[in-house]
Amino acid sequence: MDKYDLDNFDYDRYRQRQVNSGRRRKRTHRKRTRNRIIIVSVFLLLIILLVVLVTSCTSMLCSGGKDEAHAENEAPRDVSVTTAEPTTDPAAAALTFVKPNIKDDGKSTGVNDGGLYVWDKKAFELFFGTDTMGQRYAELMNTAADKLGPSIKTYSIVIPNHTEFGLPERLKTGDDGASTQPQDVYVKAAYEAMSDKVIPVNAYNKLSEHCNDYIYFNSDHHWTGLGAYYAYTAFAEQAKLPVLDLATCTESTIEGFEGTLTGMASTPIDKDTVHYWKFPYEVSNTITNSNGEELEVDSPYYEDADGYGVFIYGDNPLEVLKSQSTSASEEKVAIIHESYGNAFVPYLTNDFSEVYSIDFRSWSGSLKTFCQQKGITNVIFLNGVMSSATQIQLDSIENIL
Repeated sequence: MDKYDLDNFDYDRYRQRQVNSGRRRKRTHRKRTRNRIIIVSVFLLLIILLVVLVTSCTSMLCSGGKDEAHAENEAPRDVSVTTAEPTTDPAAAALTFVKPNIKDDGKSTGVNDGGLYVWDKKAFELFFGTDTMGQRYAELMNTAADKLGPSIKTYSIVIPNHTEFGLPERLKTGDDGASTQPQDVYVKAAYEAMSDKVIPVNAYNKLSEHCNDYIYFNSDHHWTGLGAYYAYTAFAEQAKLPVLDLATCTESTIEGFEGTLTGMASTPIDKDTVHYWKFPYEVSNTITNSNGEELEVDSPYYEDADGYGVFIYGDNPLEVLKSQSTSASEEKVAIIHESYGNAFVPYLTNDFSEVYSIDFRSWSGSLKTFCQQKGITNVIFLNGVMSSATQIQLDSIENIL
């Protein structure tokens, strides 16, 4: 018997069923295909995520290993970056001291002679200043700044003596040594005790950098014109002023200078040469001597002198230097000093139209009143460590405040 009754067979319904069946098969196929694609896509996505995760972990591990392996090399670079910024702050820079690398044969010794230490035919003054003395000087500077007021910039420059920059460290201590106190410690104590109304100038590092140059005399307790110049550059840089270039100046010398230390020791000491520099601009100088007499000269240098007296004609209560320097501003400066300041004063004419040199040991008057009368806007206190630690010198400064 035939499976289908062809006479009664409904072809349309059969065809429709076939079509429907085909559609179902296609839908089923598409659904299966879609499911396969989804499964494959998810699988591929999982593989990609796994690869990314492994790569990230590997990178982190490698980075961590590198940091650990090079920590000693990289840490200092990081620190140098972060600690370099405070040095741009004048107050911070003034408290950072660099010890001098003094030329030394490593074996020769000196002798204590007449209260001096003599080594390599050079005489050195010993220093016994304490932190307390430095703080006492700072208190005087604070008083000066308070009295002068905020309209005047008050600077302080303390200058170490030759021992700090000329005598090797091995000779500064020990049984046969100079037994002198470190002067950077003293200056730092003084600067730290100064208020924010006082601007400390770190001339120490400039002198330390040039310690093997001729910056101090062999036979005298003063510094040379070159030493004073390096201290001047420290001030000019601090005050953001143009720095005088010695190459634009004419150098002159005085030979055979025998300074104040020559007769104090029996040990032979070398004679000195005094160097000074004439500027490429005119400077007039009105000198008031200890008798109150005025002298008009056309130079900051007394060229007939036989030594340190060449600088601003020696020790005088008051000198007024007027400059024709094209770098000089209309501002005026007063520098309060003892004889250490004599070699420093001339360089200020590069930056100020008027420079008032006041030797506090012989000048009398009120510094505040004087500054107001003359229109002075900058005051520099410059003294050697010996003077800054001597009560009679401090009293003399206090008398003019």
